[in-house]
Amino acid sequence: MHTTLHHTSRRIYAAALLLGTLLLAACAGGGASRTATVDRMYVFECGVNRTNDLSRWSPGAHMGEAAAFSDNCYLIRHGNDLMLWDSGLSDAIAGMPNGQSSANGAINARVSKTLASQFAELGIAPAQVTHLAFSHSHSDHVGNANYFTGATLYIQEAEYNAAFGPDATKLGFNPALYDKLRERPVKKLNGDYDVFGDGSVTIIATPGHTPGHQSLLVRLPKTGAVLLSGDMVHFRENWDERRVPSANYDKEASARSMQKAAAVLAANQAQLWINHDMAQSATIPKAPRYVE
Repeated sequence: MHTTLHHTSRRIYAAALLLGTLLLAACAGGGASRTATVDRMYVFECGVNRTNDLSRWSPGAHMGEAAAFSDNCYLIRHGNDLMLWDSGLSDAIAGMPNGQSSANGAINARVSKTLASQFAELGIAPAQVTHLAFSHSHSDHVGNANYFTGATLYIQEAEYNAAFGPDATKLGFNPALYDKLRERPVKKLNGDYDVFGDGSVTIIATPGHTPGHQSLLVRLPKTGAVLLSGDMVHFRENWDERRVPSANYDKEASARSMQKAAAVLAANQAQLWINHDMAQSATIPKAPRYVE
């Protein structure tokens, strides 16, 4: 009886010691992750897309209504590192007086200020970007990707296979816009990913719009957490109604991704910044100003 109690006490002590060690590790790692922030984030205006029929993005609503979509790019400073999220419409469109229309005429894209000039205004060269990620590979998000060949690309493996595979054009991608990244350093992801290892920037897998679409959770020191939507949702009403555009690659996955995003927002008390929502975009300071 005494021996049994002795062994039991030792097991309890060992378990308690292990638990204490795990809690210490959590405080040193996981606890820090919850409070770490980036230094600042610059938001660039990277073009505008116009359509004469918004219902292409909102099935059953807004038939034949004209609309404009903002198109932003985001440069995140984290210590000595710079991370670019999305690169907008191609700077080449700035030289086209009538913009660039899609093959089916659904969209007309215009660029009034190049991404290169906005970088120059900050005194930052594209070569200084160390981390690069796109919400997905459509041309209004990877238009200037080839500027950033010195950065490591963070991309879902499903998106990489689609964008760099033989059927890229069938999926609506234009490989010429990002082909210089083909031989560059790449981190292929299969799910969510903590970019800097401290919880300040987390890639959130939100497939559906494209095979490997992703969104970005950024923790800012004053603004708090924001979730950059990419094309997980295109404007606020679609988010509120949980509408899925008819042209999305996988409608069921799109709906699941919106549910996941809602959970991420709630868990992190985060704001949702919808990339293509013109009204919301107008409220966000643009470079050379920054968000903290």
